[in-house]
Amino acid sequence: MASGVDRISALPDDVLHQVLHFLPSQEMVRTCVLARRWLGVWRFMPAFRFNGAKGWGSADRFAQFVDHLLHFRFGGDGGRCAPLDSCDFDFDSDGFMRLPANEQHASNWIWKVVPNVRMLRLRVVEFGQEPSPLSDLHLVSQHLTKLELVGVGVKDSVVDFSGCPALVELSMDVCDVFVKQLLSPSLKHLRITRCYTSEYTRILISVPSLVSLELIECRQGRVPLLESLPRLARAVVVLTDDCSDRCSKGRFDNCGADICEDCWWYYGDPEYGPIYDRNNSIFLKGLSEATDLELSSDSELILFDRDLKWCPTFTKLKTLLLNDRCLAADHNALICFLQHSPILEKLTLQLFKGPSYVTETEGMYKPLGLSVASNYLKTVEIRCANVDSKVHRLLKILTTYGIRLEQIRVQQTSKISAPGCFHFVCSSFS
Repeated sequence: MASGVDRISALPDDVLHQVLHFLPSQEMVRTCVLARRWLGVWRFMPAFRFNGAKGWGSADRFAQFVDHLLHFRFGGDGGRCAPLDSCDFDFDSDGFMRLPANEQHASNWIWKVVPNVRMLRLRVVEFGQEPSPLSDLHLVSQHLTKLELVGVGVKDSVVDFSGCPALVELSMDVCDVFVKQLLSPSLKHLRITRCYTSEYTRILISVPSLVSLELIECRQGRVPLLESLPRLARAVVVLTDDCSDRCSKGRFDNCGADICEDCWWYYGDPEYGPIYDRNNSIFLKGLSEATDLELSSDSELILFDRDLKWCPTFTKLKTLLLNDRCLAADHNALICFLQHSPILEKLTLQLFKGPSYVTETEGMYKPLGLSVASNYLKTVEIRCANVDSKVHRLLKILTTYGIRLEQIRVQQTSKISAPGCFHFVCSSFS
């Protein structure tokens, strides 16, 4: 201002902290030279953000800065101070994590910060590099509520978050998750996306307080074994061609041959983990408490068809989405879900463009008559690129099992032809 009045410095600390929140931590500290008013503002910042060594001249200078700042904020032994609201370590594409010494620095910083932060984000992805390992995830914190890991290698046999009783949200993206168990009594939201897991064993996930689960495009490994999830409200599962739960001979229902490695590993091996009950559901049972469920796959998997034989009852399920790769074995999966979801209100079927992927292999599930269990079903939505023979076949199956045509809506999504929505009002078709 022409008057020379410093109006920004007159703002309360809370507002200034919001302004400083947008700066990397080194820039935040440098504000102390602006004026006497700013000398101590940064010291009580509720959030830190470290963007790596780029621009520091050397990784050692950056590491010294982080060491000094964390020591000042928390003291030599962690200290007794107000916890941070958030702390971000973003080492994406700056090369900092290539050296083992710097990995050790990062591990030490995590241990320093974890007991004193509510939300921690660690991103160490570097294009063309393997995820950087985190030496130990047996974290202990009374304050940590959210943990986000991107590009981190987690390779402990057991990842136990029991020492973090306030942790409610865990997100892992592009991580190596080669563990046998993941445990947390408090976790409510779990998101695992684009992660690599072991093809020889399943991860046992024990999170009894879980409310939402997302397993999206996990690669190479097998679908995890889910323990009881009594509070589960929403689950989204998207499996890719890399999933190991498929028969190498192209069979959808498990060929049973000892020489077929994928089928042989289906129930596990005692050398790598527990053997799973051949007379029980492996995956669907853990999802049976969900009220909103989405299941999609890029390929035909042994998993779904095998689980259908011991399909649980989805007593709370109200909305269900399946894609056509989950409808193999003569649509037995679709029929199974309809007959085991007594209060289902909406069913969505997503069809891929191209030839039908429904195999002629007889499925493990045998339909229970021709009736549909749910009397609450209001809408069946079929999403497709074109209204073709696949859609016609679905209409025939749905009506055969008691669903009226007026309950069905076909949503055409093709970009070539004009999108359209079809509502049926007739009572029969040929």
